[in-house]
Amino acid sequence: MEQFLPEAKVKKLLLDSAHDAMPIYEYCRRHGIVPFIDLNADRGRPPVYKDDFTIGDDGVPICREGHPMRRDGTEPAKGRMKFKCSKITFAGGTVTCTCENPCSTAKYGRTVHLVMKDNPSLFNDPPRSSKEWKLEYNARTSAERCNKREKVDYKLEDGRYRSSKMWYCRLFAIMMCQHLDAWGLPKTSRLKDAL
Repeated sequence: MEQFLPEAKVKKLLLDSAHDAMPIYEYCRRHGIVPFIDLNADRGRPPVYKDDFTIGDDGVPICREGHPMRRDGTEPAKGRMKFKCSKITFAGGTVTCTCENPCSTAKYGRTVHLVMKDNPSLFNDPPRSSKEWKLEYNARTSAERCNKREKVDYKLEDGRYRSSKMWYCRLFAIMMCQHLDAWGLPKTSRLKDAL
């Protein structure tokens, strides 16, 4: 892609869990790309991190009482994310911990720093638990529907061609048919008319 479109700069990469591999994250870090890759449950993760807290399925630290911690920003210069106790409340200028068994005696509760280079697959910015990550990752569903339409409905892989040029011809014809389908869609929802 860089050879054909040198002026195009990739800033975000949306991939499914099959691409949850360290070389992809390292490539993204080297080239300044923000990866949005779903975690692959088969890859495994450390059950305990730094000996006193665990990491949830979405890469968010969980305190010893079982509460997911709250994200408190990123420190890009140090390459780490900061999480704080989710049971800390600020009311009337005072800080109080509402947890029955506090993890820390610190005024602002337990603070955890996750170094992103330790495990970029698990500790990414933005975290998988954030609204920003979910909003970006949801854009993948339209690409998946498009891929399904090309592969299944228009039978892209049924062509038995030896040359890549013939594959591209078939793919371009399929994409033209997809555009024709989109132009032929009704302007209003049939469900709305039925109601």
